[in-house]
Amino acid sequence: LHGELRMISRSHPMPRRARGFTLIEVLTAIVVLSVGLLGLGLLLGTSVRSNHNGMLHTQATFAAETMLDRMRANIPGVWGNAYNGTWDAATAPPGVACTAAAPCNPAQVAARDVFAWGQLVSQLLPAGSGVVACVRNAAIPAPTAAMLQTVPVYNGTCTITINWNETTEGAEGVIAQNYVWRVQP
Repeated sequence: LHGELRMISRSHPMPRRARGFTLIEVLTAIVVLSVGLLGLGLLLGTSVRSNHNGMLHTQATFAAETMLDRMRANIPGVWGNAYNGTWDAATAPPGVACTAAAPCNPAQVAARDVFAWGQLVSQLLPAGSGVVACVRNAAIPAPTAAMLQTVPVYNGTCTITINWNETTEGAEGVIAQNYVWRVQP
């Protein structure tokens, strides 16, 4: 019996217990984890850049709406083409100080509006500028000075264009963007 037992134990050795991970398993786990973290980091960078570009588009929309509000508040200035032009940080400040004793006329209000708007666009957007181009319907005559006192609706369309630079992920680097809005003030 004793000899038989010895033969069985030699023919079927007892398995050794696993005591931990091998070096290959640990290195494989580190590589898999590293690749996952690298992908997560790239995804985060793309997400932040896309979110920033979306914010720039929102700012451009806000700037265009701001100019439209200014134009709607000064329809005689729109009729006088005082808003037409390109406006940015280089726009000259208005030369007239309006006071209660000497209020601004519509052209002076428009000069103040485009100066403030040019500053706003250049502060909100990288390399930002704005263009306003109003074209009235030629078939309808311009209102008289007396008619302008009743603030008639502008009979034409205005195109408000916002331009800025946007950073991209690819080799392009910086690309020019614009937002165009055609409205009737």
